[in-house]
Formats: sequence, C-alpha cells, structure tokens
Amino acid sequence: MIVYFLGGLGALLGPLFGVVMADYWLLRRGKVNVLDLYTDHPSGTYFYKRGVNPRAIAAMVPAAVVAILIAFVPALEAAAPFAWFFGAGIGALCYYLFADKKQQHTDVSGEPIAVVSNH
Repeated sequence: MIVYFLGGLGALLGPLFGVVMADYWLLRRGKVNVLDLYTDHPSGTYFYKRGVNPRAIAAMVPAAVVAILIAFVPALEAAAPFAWFFGAGIGALCYYLFADKKQQHTDVSGEPIAVVSNH
C-alpha cells in the first residue's frame, strides 16, 4: 500500500516541480518581486485569476495524468521509478508552451518589509 501512495505522490509532485521551475528559471529568469509575494491585491504580480494560475493548472493536469499512468500501469513497470522525472519534464514543457511570454518581470527586493533582527 505504501508503494502506491509514494508512487502517486511522486507522480503528482513531479509535474508541480516542473511548472514551478519553468516559471522561475525559463520565464522569469530568476527574478522575484518579493513585495508582491505577500499581497493579495488584484494588481499584484502573482494574483492571476482570483489567486490561481489557470495556465499552470492546464500544464500540470496532462503531466500528472501521464506520470500517474507511468507509475501505475503494469505494462509500464520498467519506467515507473522515473514517473517523477517524466511528470516534471512534461509539466515544464507544457507550462512553457502555455505561459504568457510577453510579461516583463522585475527583481524587487524585500528589504522594505524586512524585520530587524535583535540577535
């Protein structure tokens, strides 16, 4: 039973990892707007549609389906240990294809909201 749980968990975490890494490295080029990470204002960089990025979901779903099939279909047993990697690759590729590449991304420091350390 634990093998099925871990196989399913890995098959679902792989696509999530692929989407997050494609967004951070390929689209944003490592630029993070730290101030907008902590806001739920509709004009924030990370707001999307009511707080959910539909393009990320659209990329994750097919990648997760493929990864779960690889993890659990007996005919694909030889590839099952690599379901996480397949899911991550497919998720990253799908997200890169679906994402809005016209956006401009800026690197904004979180220094203005930092709390002074007393240590």
